[in-house]
Amino acid sequence: MAIVFPLDLRRIEVSGDDRVRYLEDVTSQALASAQPGTVHGALYLDVHGAPLAMFDVAVLPDRLALLVPAAAVDTVVDQLGGRTFLLDARFVATEDVVVALRDDEDGAVAAAAGLRAREGRCHPGGDVLVIGRADGVDVVGPAGAVDEAVTALVAAGARHGDARDAERWRIGAGQPAWGVEVAAPHLPEELGLLPTHVHLAKGCYPGQEAVARMWMLGRPRRRLARVRVHGAVEPGFEVGEGRRRVQVTSVSPDGDRALAFVPGDAEVGARFPDEVDAPQAIEVEALVGDTAYPPGADPQVTRRRDRR
Repeated sequence: MAIVFPLDLRRIEVSGDDRVRYLEDVTSQALASAQPGTVHGALYLDVHGAPLAMFDVAVLPDRLALLVPAAAVDTVVDQLGGRTFLLDARFVATEDVVVALRDDEDGAVAAAAGLRAREGRCHPGGDVLVIGRADGVDVVGPAGAVDEAVTALVAAGARHGDARDAERWRIGAGQPAWGVEVAAPHLPEELGLLPTHVHLAKGCYPGQEAVARMWMLGRPRRRLARVRVHGAVEPGFEVGEGRRRVQVTSVSPDGDRALAFVPGDAEVGARFPDEVDAPQAIEVEALVGDTAYPPGADPQVTRRRDRR
């Protein structure tokens, strides 16, 4: 059943003639050719490739709308917005709120409420901005307008959800959270963010060298995975040492699934610890962001990790 729940995101408006050029220069995403009506994930990294902020960029005809985790708003406004130098790019935090409609794979609920959008696309829907996701939409706008959108979605067949539903969905979808999984010293490839937040053919942004070096010459020591939980496991659960260390970072409210950092060579089905009678264990269901060719990757280039 479709469910609608709040997201802990805020909207930052970026205006000015150089808004796209500036974010092209300082983030991990290729935005220079981004078309109005599209949405792109992006990272702001330090020189070592660790994340300082993450957000989605909704490209509108006359501005950009950044959807930023609430805890990262000050970083984006003060650091990104305060270091534009001579470029014309102005960052303003808004009071807009965000809700998510999920489990609406056929789009029927969103369509009935007049809020449908294709995945990776965005458009104004009255007083709100509608962003298409793989299994639903995000609705962004002033609190009153978003409340009206939620009322329409519930009337169309969705049910009200809360923060527990949001966390259950996030973990089931294998999405790392800002400040939980997405935190230094983890690099984008470890976090599974290359397919959604990085363009590997793009150069000359802070942290790019570290991202490229890991992709071309190295191998992640750890990977974020969605795991099945066996026994009573809490966030912070660890097993193993050194390169074989496993750490659980988030556990679903139901206690059956979690996100965890596992060894970089772990495969689906791997169990940690591997003793059958262990009272607490996790089993890898999927590696987050596991794809052979993320955006910008050249299939004709043999990386050092692929050489035999």
